[in-house]
Amino acid sequence: MTKSDQVIVDPVVRVEEEVRTTFQPGGLAVFIVAWLAYATALLTSSRDLFTRMLYEHEDAAAFSIQVIAAKDFDLLIGHYSRIGFHHPGPALIYVQAFGEWLFHDVLQWVPTPWNGQAIAILLLNAAMMALALNVVYSWYPSWTLMAGLGGASLLFVTVYRDLISGIWFPYVYFAIFLVFLVAVSSVVAGRTGHLWIAALAGGLLFHGNAAFVFFVPALGGVALYLVVWRWKLEIAKKDWWLFGAVVAVFAFPILLNTIVNFPGELPKYVGYGGGHGIHMPWTAVSYAMQFWGPSRLLGYVICVALFILVVRVARRQKFLNSGLAFCAASVALMVVYAMIGIDQIDQAYIGYFSYAVPLFMCMLALIGLTQRTEWLKFAGVGLLVVGIVVAAMTHSLANRRNEVLGIPASLQAMERVAGDRPIVLERRPHKAWADVTALVLAGVRDGSRVCADDRNKMELLVTTEFVCTPEELARGVRFVVWWKEAGAPAGHVVGEMGPANGSQHVWVTAVD
Repeated sequence: MTKSDQVIVDPVVRVEEEVRTTFQPGGLAVFIVAWLAYATALLTSSRDLFTRMLYEHEDAAAFSIQVIAAKDFDLLIGHYSRIGFHHPGPALIYVQAFGEWLFHDVLQWVPTPWNGQAIAILLLNAAMMALALNVVYSWYPSWTLMAGLGGASLLFVTVYRDLISGIWFPYVYFAIFLVFLVAVSSVVAGRTGHLWIAALAGGLLFHGNAAFVFFVPALGGVALYLVVWRWKLEIAKKDWWLFGAVVAVFAFPILLNTIVNFPGELPKYVGYGGGHGIHMPWTAVSYAMQFWGPSRLLGYVICVALFILVVRVARRQKFLNSGLAFCAASVALMVVYAMIGIDQIDQAYIGYFSYAVPLFMCMLALIGLTQRTEWLKFAGVGLLVVGIVVAAMTHSLANRRNEVLGIPASLQAMERVAGDRPIVLERRPHKAWADVTALVLAGVRDGSRVCADDRNKMELLVTTEFVCTPEELARGVRFVVWWKEAGAPAGHVVGEMGPANGSQHVWVTAVD
């Protein structure tokens, strides 16, 4: 080893020798400060959530129907999938239910229930970003480095908007997957006390989408194999107990649903991804690279450049090398998943969670560079300032949603026509399910019986409870939700709905 090599390596060795425990005195402070910072930025950017009356539509309405069940602790399954099943678990829906209950029902800080759900998800996203920094701090206890990593993350989510400000679940998985990657990397590098964090993030992901039935066991299983069987690292009993407790909490609703509604949802995942042909490897690689840059070509360049940079700066640093390995494994798994698990390869939202991989790689590169060049740590404060200024100027942390007008007015018009009879909703064309679901939910909130007429197509979206019974079909008052593309509406128009931008006009007509 040359003298210059020794100068580069020695500071790193000292850091890893001095920081032997998972808990650091400033670790909790880092989490609290980071959580408050992210939460303040998100809630300030979306402060209209506290004043603006917002009504659910499309997926948000379908999820809110499940939130109603979750508030009674009667929900055991996740949200619907267009494939034709429910995703494994309800954890994220319970987060939304908690937000609706606390911020709307109890504190009355927000004017409509969805606003409370949105705040809860934003706070969860902030907590996940803070938890990722907390894990890194256990390896590199430097506030200036944390400032730099925080600034880098702000710049990243400024470029790729909605990743922590959107509450649509494909966005929500991003911050959770980042924590999962950071935690499993830390565990394999030797911090087995972070097993519970890996279990927490893995459980949220597993509940969130059937895709993570593939990713979480693959990455988490490798981590456990290396730690327990290959390297036989010593794991404290309390860490095992905490890990087991977290796993048990997430496993409980899935197992209970399997028993109560045997065989549950799990068997439906066996053929998941099998309903289409296998995509070519180069198509799958191209799909994976779109999350690495503003274009797929630049994505290739940025991906390769980041991997080369991290390899060069990660020498003899366990956490950096472990993180590098799991990032590489994540890219490989995404390519495999794109080949066999994605039916519509042109739908980018399926892989939004993998934006976490390039962000983690940027964090690893920044850590490595600051360890090799001490003065770069102090540049972290400047990077944070730049991140704050850019995020504020671009309004990139504001929650964006597609608002639909006319939902309450249309419901009231149908109630006047129907009287005390059930309101039966039909849709034309099928894409009008989004408006039907919104009206069904509005009816639940207003205390009116509103149901969808087509069990085969609508049960997955509005649940069995809000599909019309034969008696309701016979005695109810029938209304049709018409989209402009379905032609001129038949019957008497009683209500009008549509996006605030006027892109799609919707009529609600009484046909009886």
